[in-house]
Amino acid sequence: MEPIKLNNKGKLYSYSIVFRSFPGIDVPYISAIVDLEGGGTVKGNLIDCDPDPDKIKFDMPVEVVFGDALGRKDSEGNSYTSYFFKPTS
Repeated sequence: MEPIKLNNKGKLYSYSIVFRSFPGIDVPYISAIVDLEGGGTVKGNLIDCDPDPDKIKFDMPVEVVFGDALGRKDSEGNSYTSYFFKPTS
């Protein structure tokens, strides 16, 4: 095995709007599967998009962005960073 660099752009392959989750997780949110340009398929949350099926289109272009992991912190108080998908035009 060897590390490879994945592209930060892709297209929405599939999604699910989640209305029930663990306590402390804000709902609804969009759980998405994205096919990345150049290969690779990744699951994550789609942000900056209304959780409305009329506003979410299959094959819509998205990009990977990094941000705060919903305010979660480790035992030393350091914030976690996570990746998300954001629609692009």
